[in-house]
Amino acid sequence: MAGLTAAALTGALRKALHPGMTLALGDGVGALRRLDDGASVGAAVSAAAREVGSVRLVLGWLPAPVDGLEVDAFADIVALMPGWGVRDVLRSPTARFLPTRLAAIPALLTDVLQPDVLLTRLVQRDGALQFGTEVSWQHAVIGSGTKTFGVIDTKAPAAGAIPVLDPSEVEVLGTVDGGLIELPERKPEPIHDALADEVLRFVPEGARLQYGPGQLGTALLRRTRVPLHIDTGLLTDAVVDLDRRGLLAGAPSATYLLGSEVLYSWADGRPILRGLDHTHDLTRLSRGTPLIAVNTAIEIDPYGQVNVEGVGEKVFGGIGGHPDYCAAARMSCGGLSIIAVPSKTNGRSPLVERLSRPASTPAYDVDLIVTESGHADLRAADWSQRRHLITELFSK
Repeated sequence: MAGLTAAALTGALRKALHPGMTLALGDGVGALRRLDDGASVGAAVSAAAREVGSVRLVLGWLPAPVDGLEVDAFADIVALMPGWGVRDVLRSPTARFLPTRLAAIPALLTDVLQPDVLLTRLVQRDGALQFGTEVSWQHAVIGSGTKTFGVIDTKAPAAGAIPVLDPSEVEVLGTVDGGLIELPERKPEPIHDALADEVLRFVPEGARLQYGPGQLGTALLRRTRVPLHIDTGLLTDAVVDLDRRGLLAGAPSATYLLGSEVLYSWADGRPILRGLDHTHDLTRLSRGTPLIAVNTAIEIDPYGQVNVEGVGEKVFGGIGGHPDYCAAARMSCGGLSIIAVPSKTNGRSPLVERLSRPASTPAYDVDLIVTESGHADLRAADWSQRRHLITELFSK
């Protein structure tokens, strides 16, 4: 199969799209960026959209910008997750992001936001097409009947845990020779190690752990001394170390890979990745082995409401799976919904009298708030007690 060129990609999209249609780009570290002829996928997609006219673009979670994407080539751009790779895009008045939890995205994309065309990266093993470094919402979209253009990556790992794709559902346009985004983990600082140690006091052997990307998540997996199941949204390099130490219980579950070649090589051939309708399903998550969800916050109010998006008009990230995992862990028998934050970051406390943005996660889905100096157990507290416990924790 030949390598895909910009001319071939633009031509295929131009034939498939019509004015008023919606185009979605596959997301994650496997989001298509460059073709083998050196052309940017963003430029080729933009050229097709500009020629067709009145095309809407849907973007998922992007850890890096789409090179060459021309915002003004589209009538409307909808970002399902702000921050990271769409910051520049969202500066345009024709672009917007949806305040939605990740668990709701498959429903949105098979209904009011269903794309007419999906362009995504796939891998091929033994002649069968499958997902490589993410499944996210894409499997649901393909299953809903969206016309799908696949580009086969000849070097990407295959970490899908779902059945291979039906060849009749995908039109393969060609191949690319690698090009995954690599984001090696940052070494935890002493504050992250201290936070991890406080959190791990509440994580029993054999529990399911959900953790977020970043230094705290890395510290949690590095500092645990008991075997853990990993049931999370983003799987990072730290899980490789956990496995090498013999502390990874069973096969991990996630919907995205996010890391370096260390993670991608380790994940190849392992049944890890599933769609959001599985990884973020509250019913599944809240049943069975206790789920310990460990997440962070940008702001916390005195009752325990959490903001994870940003400060005021300055947006750092999206709501994501934060409310999904917090709610599921809150409902899990023996589970815990933990918010772990430093008592101060750059001299600023996360505790504020009033959130500067809408709440990402409601107070009643938070069990414990943990800092490096202790914790506040809110499980049996009423509103006035919650205020007292949280205020006392951040005054230490």
